[in-house]
Amino acid sequence: MPEPSGSRRIPLDTLRDEIAQALAAAVKSYNLPSVCFELGLNTGDTSEAHSSKRLYVKNRLLNHKEPELLRIAKGVVEQFEVPALADLVSEITTHAEYRVTPLTRRAVLKSFNSLDSLFGEIDLFESLEVIAPPWHKPSESGGFLDTLKEDVQQHYIRNPEDWNHFDLLEKCGALKCSQARFFGLIEKILDPIVHNAEEQTQIAEILNGLLKPDGFRVTVVKQISGRSVYGVERIAGGVAGSAKNLIFASIGEKPELIFRDAINNDVEISKHADKCLIYDRPLLSGLKWVTMAAWWQQREGLPDLAAARKALGERLMRSVELTTSPGEYSIFRTYYEVFAHKLGDDLPALIPQVYLHYDPLTARQRGDEKALERQRMDFLLLLDGNIRVVIEVDGKRHYAEGEKASPRLYAALVAEDRRLRLAGYELYRFGASEFEDAMLDGDRYTVGPLARRLVTEFFEKLFRRHGMVKA
Repeated sequence: MPEPSGSRRIPLDTLRDEIAQALAAAVKSYNLPSVCFELGLNTGDTSEAHSSKRLYVKNRLLNHKEPELLRIAKGVVEQFEVPALADLVSEITTHAEYRVTPLTRRAVLKSFNSLDSLFGEIDLFESLEVIAPPWHKPSESGGFLDTLKEDVQQHYIRNPEDWNHFDLLEKCGALKCSQARFFGLIEKILDPIVHNAEEQTQIAEILNGLLKPDGFRVTVVKQISGRSVYGVERIAGGVAGSAKNLIFASIGEKPELIFRDAINNDVEISKHADKCLIYDRPLLSGLKWVTMAAWWQQREGLPDLAAARKALGERLMRSVELTTSPGEYSIFRTYYEVFAHKLGDDLPALIPQVYLHYDPLTARQRGDEKALERQRMDFLLLLDGNIRVVIEVDGKRHYAEGEKASPRLYAALVAEDRRLRLAGYELYRFGASEFEDAMLDGDRYTVGPLARRLVTEFFEKLFRRHGMVKA
């Protein structure tokens, strides 16, 4: 399985060095053998420890792999105050897979320039210890902290026109510190002691817009004396890896696909090309309706974006209409009529009839050989943070053969649901009978108020869950 986007692998030798350095700084040489023994390491004579404490420890770590090294590192952190090692353990475990990019870090720090004060009435140097080493321990840094503290006093306190908030935080290491410390900085600035409730809300709204593409958000985690305390958290799980192909809006015969360039994963339709669409632009994370319309405008050579929205909407609607499902029609039509106005250019594209699996042969061609089940999804939403939402409308054919319930069909249905959820997809099912006042008469669909309310309430809750609209 490919590593999630933004994952960061730290060499094991770096972890060994940090453990050795931490113990060398915290333990006297005559105590080192016994401390190593308590941590599960081989012991040696005291003379070896006297010669070089760091090498003494390092030599005993060489044959240990990541699980054991992490256990030892956590033991060292529990016994001694070692911020650098604690940060490294956090980077390897809690913050290993999902990360805020350097671009987002810069944007977050620059957003703080709009604040009158970073930390309010709280002591500046005490607050900066969230990202910088303690200012009262300059000897550990060979005088660097003394110099930095003088620079902060000179260029930020006495002459504030020299450094803005971004400059200060950059100098103190906010662009390079561990992700745990970076999140600690955000939480410090949002502390109710530092900023009042109105300021907290404004800062949080800006930060959420910046953090969302990387799959994070700030949210209220508790209340103290009626004041909100914020924390940084992962947005509800996404799918590992990036989307590479989007084949959708099927309106007839199954298309025949070829790999024009198998190395680059370039797919083309060799037959029935007019029966479905392939989105041929990079799919980095979410896919907005405005982005999809701009693609259609260029593809079809249309004069403006408004014309592209209309033409693409009609093409997608045709795909939905051919399903002969009043439920699917109700979802598609209500979604764009209600939420295009509410979300504007932030509206995610609701994509119908998307190929999830692709078997080059039809079930008839395969005969007794089993074909892939449920090759198409009714609808797909691609949200920021690699979140993929699948929406299905289930009629009787999903769980019954004729008028008789089919355990075989139901088992296949729930097995595929498990597979999708374990892969990180969000899956939501509607029963066709829920759309009681949605009908198809000949080739004419009608959507009643109950169906419209059902769809509207669902998407409002979904978007609130992902922080796209206010609760």
